[in-house]
Amino acid sequence: MGSAFQSTLLQRKVPKKKAAMLERLARALREYRVVAVADLRKVRSSQIQEMRKKLRGRAELIVAKRRIFEKAAEALGEEGLKKFAEGLSGPLAFLFSNEDPFSLALFLRKNKVRIRAKGGDIATNDIIIPAGNTGIPPGPAISEFGALKIPTKIESGSIHVVKDTVVAKAGDTISDRLASLLSRLGLKPIEAGLTLIAAYEGGSIFTKEDLEFDVEAIKRDLLRAREDAMKLAISAAYLTPETAAPILSRARSEAMALAVESEYPATADLTAAILQRAHQAALRLGALLEGKT
Repeated sequence: MGSAFQSTLLQRKVPKKKAAMLERLARALREYRVVAVADLRKVRSSQIQEMRKKLRGRAELIVAKRRIFEKAAEALGEEGLKKFAEGLSGPLAFLFSNEDPFSLALFLRKNKVRIRAKGGDIATNDIIIPAGNTGIPPGPAISEFGALKIPTKIESGSIHVVKDTVVAKAGDTISDRLASLLSRLGLKPIEAGLTLIAAYEGGSIFTKEDLEFDVEAIKRDLLRAREDAMKLAISAAYLTPETAAPILSRARSEAMALAVESEYPATADLTAAILQRAHQAALRLGALLEGKT
């Protein structure tokens, strides 16, 4: 299909850059069984580069326009893939992988990248300037630290932060002044990542809602379901390797209780339990009689 695809592009006089992207996407669609899509709105180029590193060996990340991807999908002649392409919009990153979409979505959620802050960014967590040598020589920078209420001292020709200082709480808007200082200190306080908005595998289309699952909640539900199933199986005396011990234990307890109630001294343990029960009954009767005299 590769040579036929290329000849079709030449016949249509597609610009070289666009033709190269079409061929790259078509090649990825042939090589990988899963294609997932992330929305690139509010995503920086530095963030994309960091994610490419993290995805190495797991997925191939290609930034392309929806229309070009649609053309590449059409070339493969798969109606499901074409329908998937038609439902996409906005600036997109395409992730090609042989992992299932859910594993890929979970990996992206667990592997955020840290990027430099810009004025207007929202702090994703508390931002702390650590105590120690900043490596910044004294001068105008002292006033920047002072304006942000960061305690400092001059030592060995550079500015030292006296103690760990919280300069922004999670959810705060980062000012231009703070963003500039964080950059000078080499800090990357913003946690960012890619979020999948759709995925396609073997004719199935998965939406953003399908891919946004709570792993801990699923674990809790499975544990609760297991506990409920065990209780039901034990109650119904349904024998399995897991239920055999509790069923036999329950049966033994019920048999012991029945033997004591019917005063059947089959074993030494039962005899002791029956005598103990009789003794307790005698004590209660004695107390009752004493109360009436």
